[in-house]
Amino acid sequence: MRPGWYLLLASLLFTNAAPAQHTTLRFDHLVFFVADSSLEQALTQQLFHPAEKLATPHPGQGTEGHYVLFLNTSIEFLYLRDSASARRNEDHFGSRYTRRWEPGANPIALGLIAEPFDTTLAGFHTYHGPDQPEGERYLMAAGNTDPTQPLLYASMPHRAHKTMSSMEEVERADPAIREDLRHYLSHPSGIRRLTGLVLTVPDSTMGAGNVALLQDLEGVEVRKGDGHALTLEFDGAAQGREFRWSEGPELLIRY
Repeated sequence: MRPGWYLLLASLLFTNAAPAQHTTLRFDHLVFFVADSSLEQALTQQLFHPAEKLATPHPGQGTEGHYVLFLNTSIEFLYLRDSASARRNEDHFGSRYTRRWEPGANPIALGLIAEPFDTTLAGFHTYHGPDQPEGERYLMAAGNTDPTQPLLYASMPHRAHKTMSSMEEVERADPAIREDLRHYLSHPSGIRRLTGLVLTVPDSTMGAGNVALLQDLEGVEVRKGDGHALTLEFDGAAQGREFRWSEGPELLIRY
């Protein structure tokens, strides 16, 4: 059971979305499958404040998530804590997700929102996580069985990240969480909002599997390259600064 503080903050970060006639997938947040804390530490020591109180174990999945928050999205660092539990859950999950922590696999996942949430959506199957409340589900992309492609999953609309227009809006948050929320969003780099996401993939994967789904996703640009890389742009790169990470698929942050 998640602590009351988490539930209170979640009520601010997630909101119901308006219904639609046809299911639309949209980008919500980013996940890194991390084998150790080096990427998280590099980013939180140089650019971001970690949201320490949101660190969450996932019972039955063998994983634990650590988070960084922004005004319009979040980043999750996903750790494998219990490989035996994770392997027991893989058939239910629909893919061998423990391979995501192995060399050569793609360690990136994109969390999407499905509006409305349609359990019959072509190319996806439903998944009820062991730690999810009754009645809640994810949609897992069929292409997740290919560990060389990004993993894709869609959440229900009420789990969408609640976009805040500015830090001034944070000051109107519930007093019980306002100080923590202010700290988590006041990054030392001055970064506030994700404004661009570019995924570079090998030519052989263009138009196939999960990459094909991403090519039609608003807010995500897919480019052809020699290998896998990810570029994140924050605040329109107004400061003209960059951060590079080369241990695994190359990560470039422009802000």
